[in-house]
Amino acid sequence: MLTAQHPPLAAGWLAGRPVLRGGRSVLVCLLLTAFIIAAVPLQHAGSPVTVSYQHDLATMTRAARYPVVAPAGLPLSWSPVSSAVALGGANGPGTATWHLGFATPSGTLASVEQSDAAAAPFVSRMTNSGTPAPAARIAGLLWRASVNAGRGQRSLYRTGLDGSTLIVTGNASWAQLRVLAASLRVQPRA
Repeated sequence: MLTAQHPPLAAGWLAGRPVLRGGRSVLVCLLLTAFIIAAVPLQHAGSPVTVSYQHDLATMTRAARYPVVAPAGLPLSWSPVSSAVALGGANGPGTATWHLGFATPSGTLASVEQSDAAAAPFVSRMTNSGTPAPAARIAGLLWRASVNAGRGQRSLYRTGLDGSTLIVTGNASWAQLRVLAASLRVQPRA
């Protein structure tokens, strides 16, 4: 009958002390992990990741029953950081909704929300039930305004005769929201 041969324990003061040998292994692993974390630079968490919204814009210009708008001539210091299209879904069957978010030069956020969902609930949801503020005339168009002070959110919105609602909202300043609203242009249908 063959039996497995076990090598003799290493000589030295750790021989016969498995807890100490295991502790040393854990310490070596922790030191190696700390070295890797310190040596490998991580992307700064505060840097927004720029996204392309061209595919979503093309989808909206094909699917929406209303004129779709997108920024034109917005300063390069504005970075698109999010874009999402919802066809139907929570906004109701047959609706087309687009969210397009930007990081402003100051690091705050501003987004364009447009949909042909029922206007009142859509505005309430996108403005977080903001309280009315004085309206603003931007690029010749009258925009209603609201504020949700608890969330630090400002919103400009208007509803078109075609049943669509356009909202510019975020924690950006009023001036930045006006810049974004003024940059919006109707896009050609795809």
